[in-house]
Amino acid sequence: MKISTAQFFKANADSMSRGQSKVSGIQAKLGSGKVINSPSEDTTKANTIAKMEAQLEKLKVYSSSMDVAKTRLTSEESVLSSLTEVFQRLSELAIQGANGTMASEDRSVLAAEVSELRKEVFRLGNTKDLDGNYLFSGNRIDAPSFIEDANGSVVYNGDFGRLSVNVSDSREISVNTLGNELLSSDDFEALKTLEEGLTDDDIDSIRGSVDSLKMVSDRLSVSFGQMAGRFAAINTQSELNEEVSVRITTLLSQTRDLDYATAVTELSRETLALQALQASFTRISQLTLFNFLR
Repeated sequence: MKISTAQFFKANADSMSRGQSKVSGIQAKLGSGKVINSPSEDTTKANTIAKMEAQLEKLKVYSSSMDVAKTRLTSEESVLSSLTEVFQRLSELAIQGANGTMASEDRSVLAAEVSELRKEVFRLGNTKDLDGNYLFSGNRIDAPSFIEDANGSVVYNGDFGRLSVNVSDSREISVNTLGNELLSSDDFEALKTLEEGLTDDDIDSIRGSVDSLKMVSDRLSVSFGQMAGRFAAINTQSELNEEVSVRITTLLSQTRDLDYATAVTELSRETLALQALQASFTRISQLTLFNFLR
């Protein structure tokens, strides 16, 4: 079979073009550090990489949401701890005031402290988070959790909505404590009654407030436990997400990232092959019948 000069040149040109394409492709991979630079190179692998990258981005969003939730729950924890301490002190004052041997002047001193503690309870109930949103108002984050009317009666002013965060593809966790779960109008009334009882030297009224204060303290303990449970659930999910993220990152690296040692070796091999082809083509193309006869 005879091969024409045109066929010879075309065959060699095609071979060199393929060789140059391979070398350029390897150089591009070395530059990017990736196994494939275009989905068309390996559609299946490109789809796998895209899915893993998308999942990692979702995990970052979940992580960010959980960080915000943790910050909020930390604020709640601080308020609930303070409320617990305040009501412990109020119980101590009620028990002291209920002592029949205490002088009325001393009860007046206790009444002044109860008055200030009642204000502190109201202030704590209306705590805002770092963004200026009321912690205990449910979904009415721009409205005070508790309001006081002209007669001194305090009522819950929020709604009953739960604030939830998505922590995984299939799970969400509520993160807020509602104000009515902490305090009620009756609780503020009990504080008012205690203050008046101490002021008026009404021992029966003072003694009656002891049980009311204990009920509030018990309710606060339950709310604290529920808040701690939500905190623990978020921490557990956060750790789980981190483990998943590490596994996906490892798999992604194995699938997407270039093995530089192997790529450099392949580049050297392909470069040498291309150079040999170019040199051979040059020598053969320059041969003439006269050169051959010599």
